[in-house]
Amino acid sequence: MKRFHLNPHPRSRTSQRAQAMVEFMLVLPVLVILLYGVVELSRLVFIVASVANGSRQAARYGAGSGEPNSGVTYFQDCDGIREVASQSAILTEFEEINITYDRGITAEGEQIPILDIDPSPDADTCPIEDDVIRNGDRIIVQVSASYEPILSLNNIESLEIVSANARTFLISVPIFGSAFPTGFDAETATPSKVPTKTIPANATETEPPTLVPTFNLTYEAIRTQFPRTATNTPLPTLTFTPSLTPTASKAPTSTSTAISCTGETGVSHGPLKFKDNVMSMRLFNKTGYDLSTASVYVSWNHDTGGTPSLRLRQIVLASQVWDGDLFTPSAFIPGYYPTIPAGESEVFFIFDQGYNFRDETERIIITIGNPGCINYPVDSSK
Repeated sequence: MKRFHLNPHPRSRTSQRAQAMVEFMLVLPVLVILLYGVVELSRLVFIVASVANGSRQAARYGAGSGEPNSGVTYFQDCDGIREVASQSAILTEFEEINITYDRGITAEGEQIPILDIDPSPDADTCPIEDDVIRNGDRIIVQVSASYEPILSLNNIESLEIVSANARTFLISVPIFGSAFPTGFDAETATPSKVPTKTIPANATETEPPTLVPTFNLTYEAIRTQFPRTATNTPLPTLTFTPSLTPTASKAPTSTSTAISCTGETGVSHGPLKFKDNVMSMRLFNKTGYDLSTASVYVSWNHDTGGTPSLRLRQIVLASQVWDGDLFTPSAFIPGYYPTIPAGESEVFFIFDQGYNFRDETERIIITIGNPGCINYPVDSSK
């Protein structure tokens, strides 16, 4: 009898390969779309990161203090700022790099503009003049680039990617110390006398006895030098010679009184006041002594007048007058070291025009120079 075997897989290998090819062709478009989407999304994320990093690094460069090799300050180095931003342009090119400035933001988050300077990040106002900038101002750098897909697709439009960063920069840094030590008793500059040894007239100095070393003597030499006898020899009578007492030196005399600028007998101040063209502050000196000053520092909004500059012309403290003409955001007053009288007094800063606009950076710091209060700041902001 002839046997027949039934094949469980009647299809040949050729038919299996054909089926796999058909299935791959069906899946291939989906796979290509997924890979293309991953590539495009990666490009988009990379461009966004490049734009954000470019604006951040450029703002950090522009907020640096000092002058780079070109001899201009960092916030005025427009080419250098743009070059730093362009270093982050990878897989793209930055279309615009705008640089502008402002005075910071208010508590409500609104920008404080600088006179004649557009604070909008879309504006480009670099470079800016030296006499316009003050401590606490900001530099704003905005970088923009376009994203376009590799393949032109009708349903995907180009995107504009924009990033803006702001950094506060410093023009000058006033350094003030604290009073050290508090309650210090100052002494005169005359050094105290060094005690000297005085010998009375009826006393004679005796030379110290010379010790003869015996550690290397032989036994016979020791016995010969120090013979032993059977008789009892009385001990010698000890005679005490009074020691010499040095004369007492003259104690230094303190010529100044301890002064403390803290606590109930310290120095304090009132709030800043503005009226017409005068900025003033009351001083309360409770130490009971007139205090000398080591420096007078003032900061004001110098671009709020009508001309439009606001210049400091005069300072008056207890009939002590300084006259000058300063147009600057802040300054240590040159050659002015007034005395703060005991009790209550008031210092006046007189400008050439009315003080029309405050930007909350106004500040007065009077540093005291008396012993016990050295470098103690009377600071209007504290």
